[in-house]
Amino acid sequence: MKYYHQTHISEAFRQVLRDLWIFPDFVTSPRGMEVREIRDCSLEIDKPMINLYTNKHRGSPKKYIAAELLWYFSGTNNPTYIENYASLWKGIHNPDGTINSAYGNLLFEDKNEHGITQYQWVIESLKKDKDSRQAFMHFNKPKHQWFGNRDQVCTLQSLFHIRDNKLYMTLTMRSNDVIYGFMTDWAFFSILHYHVFLDMKKYYPELEMGSYTHISHSMHLYERHYELVSKMIDEPFENESIPLLNETIIDENGTIKDKYVSIFSQIRAGMMPDYNVNTDNDLLNWCFEKLKS
Repeated sequence: MKYYHQTHISEAFRQVLRDLWIFPDFVTSPRGMEVREIRDCSLEIDKPMINLYTNKHRGSPKKYIAAELLWYFSGTNNPTYIENYASLWKGIHNPDGTINSAYGNLLFEDKNEHGITQYQWVIESLKKDKDSRQAFMHFNKPKHQWFGNRDQVCTLQSLFHIRDNKLYMTLTMRSNDVIYGFMTDWAFFSILHYHVFLDMKKYYPELEMGSYTHISHSMHLYERHYELVSKMIDEPFENESIPLLNETIIDENGTIKDKYVSIFSQIRAGMMPDYNVNTDNDLLNWCFEKLKS
């Protein structure tokens, strides 16, 4: 395992890119595509909400991140909306037209046989026991294990701990494409961390944000990005961030708050919402501004 502990994700990301390019653990060819790989790559970041980066050759794809954030918080697994921003979703439909890697659907919408969402389980676990070791969310589930599945969910689980009045999150992934996947994943998961923090702060007023640890069992760099990464690591990586949530978007049980239903109902239906809408939530306003550009 390679372990990277930094204050900001931009610092750790550059180190991961460098190691993938120069010191990979393995060079493999899954599905005939050469990749350089770090096996069991662990990043612990002390200030996870500084969750974007800039670089001369490629920075965080802010327009796509904005679209993905809105889509995730809508709770849908209908890909019609997000396909306008990334064609990759068009090739991984299930037979019924849905997709599996709709993280908002997995966390906020999908209920188990007991009628509980993954988000609700975490909130209730920590409400009942501040020192709980059971506040986890599952992403990749047994129902995804079928032959012919073209959308095998990359994220396995997230685990939340409150220790010394800080909320820590650890997320485990089976696989991460370091260029197209990792930093967009980081943006959503850091915001998920903060969303849980806002809910828990109602019960533990002294609570602070702790670190976010991201573990990928295969952090990999595709051959088509070798030249790009060789250029990126020669240039500075600067910190940037998405505005913080002013309040939670999702209720503790996983449902969209009434004040946001009209915004997200259009996305759930596969429609393009009115990006001129203003809210009192800085994160949502940031998303709308990025999508108008």
